[in-house]
Amino acid sequence: MNKYQVQNNSIETLLNWIDSGEMGLPELQRPFVWRSVKVRDLIDSLYNGFPIGYIITWINPTVHLKNGQAAIGKQIIIDGQQRMTALKAAISGQEIVDNHFKKYRIKIAFNPFTESFATTTPAIEKDKRWIADIAQLFKPSYSAFTFITDFARKNDVAPEAVDPKIQKVLNLVHNDIGNIIISPQLDIDSVTEIFNRINSKGTVLSSADFIMSKLAADTKHGGNTLRKTVEYFSQLLVDPGLIRNLKDTDPEFVSSKFFQHIKWAANEYSNLYTPNFSDMFHVVLGTKFGRGKHSELIALVSGRDFKTQSYTEEAQKHTYELLEQGIWDFTNQSNFQRYMMILNNLGMIGSGTLTLNGKGTFNFGYMLFMVLDKQKLTQSELETIVKKWIIMSAITQRYSGSAETQSEADIKLFLNVSNQKAVAGKVFNQELVSSFWEVTLPEKLVTSSTSSGVWRVFQMSQVYRNGVIWLEKDHTVKSVITEQGNVHHIFPKAYLKSNGFKQAEFNQVANFTWLTQPRNLEISDRSPKKYLADAKVTEYASEENHADNAIPIELKNFESEDYIHFLELRRHLIANKIREYFESL
Repeated sequence: MNKYQVQNNSIETLLNWIDSGEMGLPELQRPFVWRSVKVRDLIDSLYNGFPIGYIITWINPTVHLKNGQAAIGKQIIIDGQQRMTALKAAISGQEIVDNHFKKYRIKIAFNPFTESFATTTPAIEKDKRWIADIAQLFKPSYSAFTFITDFARKNDVAPEAVDPKIQKVLNLVHNDIGNIIISPQLDIDSVTEIFNRINSKGTVLSSADFIMSKLAADTKHGGNTLRKTVEYFSQLLVDPGLIRNLKDTDPEFVSSKFFQHIKWAANEYSNLYTPNFSDMFHVVLGTKFGRGKHSELIALVSGRDFKTQSYTEEAQKHTYELLEQGIWDFTNQSNFQRYMMILNNLGMIGSGTLTLNGKGTFNFGYMLFMVLDKQKLTQSELETIVKKWIIMSAITQRYSGSAETQSEADIKLFLNVSNQKAVAGKVFNQELVSSFWEVTLPEKLVTSSTSSGVWRVFQMSQVYRNGVIWLEKDHTVKSVITEQGNVHHIFPKAYLKSNGFKQAEFNQVANFTWLTQPRNLEISDRSPKKYLADAKVTEYASEENHADNAIPIELKNFESEDYIHFLELRRHLIANKIREYFESL
């Protein structure tokens, strides 16, 4: 089987295919990232007969209709989208959108006397030697005789002096671009490999971007609207001001039920979980299809029937119905905010202060929440399972490797079963055996990274218990973190350094705790044995306060030779605190 074929298509042909819908160009609806000077350079290269690279397109698989006929799939541009968007903007006068989804025009000007191109400025618009916008030359109403005669008269030259140069601009649409057409019979993994092998820019093809491209090209099943729903929702969570621009730039979507359904996101201030469209597809795949891989969603929206191994209109229609339901559920205000409440109740504060790294755990947590929410569970039972699963996943790094494969296997455990509590309990018992708590978890604390998931879970446990920081009476861990407090060394850094310890040793997380700045100054660079004998330092010290912060009571007798032993003791105390936290959820 030929994996691809190469055609040489003129720019004019490609632009006509895009206008007619025969070729999909999703980037027309997405933020344009090229600077205007790059658009200018592209047009200049065409004018001078230089090659401008190639595009890669993939033909949608042929879908079999109910009446037995076949619907030939259209081409979708998967590489070269920005290039083709730039041509649409410069030649067709197509408006594009910026990162805030605000529409604007990129106008390219041409000076026939110097044969140079420039991004149009107010000064150029006033200069009679410039054609301020070359898009006017490509309008159906353009008359070469009228335009060239008027332009020549304004500049006091004969029409023959500028006619060849202007005609050369018009002819640039006849330049060819190589079109590498990938076979519709190839799966997404093969398409991705081809893309990555021939892409000279080193850009990796994202399967989530591929899904967005396919949705944008689908108007029959409303895929283009679903794409906007996904993208706008994820953007509104981080850029509330976008809502004003949407009302101006996309009034059709704003009048739809989907906008009414997601507009609340502009007022959602939590930054614990800010899913992008890739995250959203992962969650929808799990909840509605019981699958984990983006590549399978690409096949599904193409009409793939995995049972018959064929592409059918019925399968495609069913996929879009489930996809719409999944996106609707994901963006449901009650669902999302209830899940945020669960994350808050776990002791998370915010992405800039205290939360978990990586989206895999959060994605599966939300996936699990929505699956369990449709079962006969009390709210308390649902929250307990989701909370414990999130913490279990974080401390075991469950989704740090093959997250797609693991999430698919996990969600299938909960789909179509009658006792979700038993399923969750079985996994917890299998993963969190006594040796995990006593050996594996303390070993995970042998690190100097404060972004370590285990270290962060320990801090979350302190916030969850509303714990008071070490050697204080009123200052809670939450208040200190929120007010941008600092983590300090229990065995002071300067003290350990003076006793021959290296940075990787004295910066172990087991040597860290939250302290107020005045208390840290009182401790100075003394050994624990000395500063814990100072009444000013220990005015609020107690066994309970030590225990709350997982500080070994023996610390009051420790000097530099006891440091390694201290680390071992504290790692086990931290692990015990995390275990207590998990079991209390």
